[in-house]
Amino acid sequence: MRRFNYLLCALGMAVFLAQGAGSLAYGKTVEAGDSSSSWSGTGEFLELGNGEQVVNGIVKGVLISRHKDGGKMVVHSSKLTCPVRVTLNRSKDSQAIEGLCTMVAHEGKDVGYGHWKCTGNLKECTGDFTFTGGVGGFTGMSGTTPFQTSIIFELQEGKNGQAIGYAVWPNLTYTLP
Repeated sequence: MRRFNYLLCALGMAVFLAQGAGSLAYGKTVEAGDSSSSWSGTGEFLELGNGEQVVNGIVKGVLISRHKDGGKMVVHSSKLTCPVRVTLNRSKDSQAIEGLCTMVAHEGKDVGYGHWKCTGNLKECTGDFTFTGGVGGFTGMSGTTPFQTSIIFELQEGKNGQAIGYAVWPNLTYTLP
């Protein structure tokens, strides 16, 4: 009887695991194409000394994606809001940026989430943008795609600054379940 229960349990696990692996094969990769955004935002500067600063801020923009569908160019847009932390070292001409983004598309029906990190000089940094989920049509959104950005924060008054910049996803791709 114990052997039968063991065999039944093993068979059940095998079926369960096979179904899980099979469902991953049905994921749909979406190639949104060449995508970009311009940024504007605000932030608060923290001086660390020796040319180092941290800026905690928020940048917003419109994400525009362009791809061909058949012979026709298709353009999609979504609102983009990203809290960011920018770590600058002006004496070494370097920066590292980390952001968490919310993308709102189709009049709020579809919302996606992403996390990104990049490093580079003070003018531009490159890294990866990882989709971490969503709701509506972006439920279960995942995947990592190359990313580059430039966010220039200028100190305005006290510790507060204004930001401008851009972001580029050379071939934005993600997966939906």
